[in-house]
Amino acid sequence: MFLLAIIGILVIIYFIMYFVSSIMLNRKSNYRANTPIYYAISPEAKLDGLTEKQLRVVDHISNYGTSKESDIVLLVDVSKSVLHALLKKGVIETTTKHKSDKNRLIFAILTVILIGASMVFANYILLIRFNFRYFGIIFYLSIFGLLVYNIYSKYKNHSIEKKIKVNILTLLGVFGFFFLFIFLGGRPIFFAEDYSELIEVSDADFVQDIQSVDIEKLPLVDKAYGYKLGSLKLGEYPGIGSEFQAGEYSDIIYQGKQYLVAPLEYRGFFKWLNNRDTGTPGYILIDKVTAETKLINLRETTGDGLIYTPSAYYSQDLIRHAYYNGLNKYRLENQFFEIDEDGNPYYVLQYSLPTIFINGGAKINKIAVVNAITGEVGVYNPGEEPDWVESVYPNSLIFQHLDYWGSLQEGWLNSVFGQRGVLQTSDGTRVIMNDGELYYFTGLTSAGNDESTIGFIYAGMKTNETKLFSFPGATEEAAMNKVLTLIPQNNISTTFPVPINVNGVPTYFILIKGNDGRILRYVYVSVQDLELYSIAENQTGAYSGYLSRLDEEFGQSFATEVSGVITEITSYVSGGNTIYWVQLDGDERFKINVSQFTDAEMAYFISLDVGDSITFNVLNYTVIRIIME
Repeated sequence: MFLLAIIGILVIIYFIMYFVSSIMLNRKSNYRANTPIYYAISPEAKLDGLTEKQLRVVDHISNYGTSKESDIVLLVDVSKSVLHALLKKGVIETTTKHKSDKNRLIFAILTVILIGASMVFANYILLIRFNFRYFGIIFYLSIFGLLVYNIYSKYKNHSIEKKIKVNILTLLGVFGFFFLFIFLGGRPIFFAEDYSELIEVSDADFVQDIQSVDIEKLPLVDKAYGYKLGSLKLGEYPGIGSEFQAGEYSDIIYQGKQYLVAPLEYRGFFKWLNNRDTGTPGYILIDKVTAETKLINLRETTGDGLIYTPSAYYSQDLIRHAYYNGLNKYRLENQFFEIDEDGNPYYVLQYSLPTIFINGGAKINKIAVVNAITGEVGVYNPGEEPDWVESVYPNSLIFQHLDYWGSLQEGWLNSVFGQRGVLQTSDGTRVIMNDGELYYFTGLTSAGNDESTIGFIYAGMKTNETKLFSFPGATEEAAMNKVLTLIPQNNISTTFPVPINVNGVPTYFILIKGNDGRILRYVYVSVQDLELYSIAENQTGAYSGYLSRLDEEFGQSFATEVSGVITEITSYVSGGNTIYWVQLDGDERFKINVSQFTDAEMAYFISLDVGDSITFNVLNYTVIRIIME
């Protein structure tokens, strides 16, 4: 594809240089000699009373057609005075047309056709948007028109001065319009209010709107870890891994659970060339909670591979395929790979159009859903896409709109100078699931960009519904830095925090990892007080410890005292710790993590059996205190 782009650009550069050099050569020739004079027989010519030499001139022009003055003088052996005499008698006349006119016309037409073909070819590479809201099409057509004019002017023998004037004025006009287009087309400085209203942000209550945490469903795999898991999985299939690699991972909900999914992409042009008829084998699917990683080989199970992908070439290139299927006037914002509930592979492409003045305020206008196997393209308005599609609004556009919303409420000048009440999104983001839907999460900070946040932003990937949960706390970066101090060890890193609701307390869930991606510690830390945290080598232990810290910090208001008769006790080992499930009165079950209790408490608990009574304090079905009698 790179070579094709170079060829297309070189063709255009060649023609530009050709016409520039032609103009310069013509200009130089004008200094050396006058324009050649051609003679033709006049339609009203009368041959009576002509001299012998004059008749020889008439015979020559009759036989050879329009002829150059110098050729007549040389071949007929006459002086220019003979020609001037014939001009006075009206027998011959001067003309710019000569015997090569037809050839020149054919050459001009063929040159225009060739330029047109090269421009079409260049568009195949560049994929110009055919929409006058974008400058590309204006520049593209201007260059084409300029090239055609230079051919026409050469054929018509326009003066050098006229050619230079037209070329300079055209280029100045194009570049002048470019600056007007860029700086005045629809900038926030002139349309601050419109930009601040590109997104609607509603206030929400964290405790009511965010589900209480279920630690069994907390995601342990982020995209960075997902790439490592996918690479390891590909390593199990050397024949596939040598030709294909995992593409960009997308967050999806598949059969009710959170997954990362990535298509297998070609490793280069020749890998595509060898597999273009069968496509790539399939995709990698990673459970974000359990880290279970699968390579779904569609070529093996169904016989159909992924034909239309971003790493394919020519007509199989995903973006080009969508462009030539009705999406040539929109701006592509992003693309995501997804699967439907039956595991069929698709690419979801998000296209925008400007909404403010000429070219400002891009908003998602169309969603293209491309079947990666058949190439079938479905184009939808936002909100009308298939139910399984998650990626309707890209986070880059949402966060840009959020920054406009946070900074332009009081006008553009305030956003630059006074910055009264100016807000901005924090540096990171993560996809989280709440109540069965996926959201982009980020913090919201003041313009000073310190380590405090005024709250969370949840923006729906599918709906663009944006909620602000207002409360003071620490930014995600501040929490990550705090967590890194909990282990005095080099070569460790943290995952980007997952915001969760733990008994009404906004909490960051963070993993500490080693270089190999292995989870070293699980950490729960309060958003509003970074000193309120719990860290452990297993998730259950960290969560139980955090519940205990909350109970200590806030008192019994967070814990519920439960009493009853033990009807069943079961146990298992998780992360090296014994976990007990205790059922009371044949109804509710409660979890006891041995590592969170003293020896005396566990000795008391173990002394009990089915039929005995027990009392303990509970947070979210997890026992945080055993009351010994």
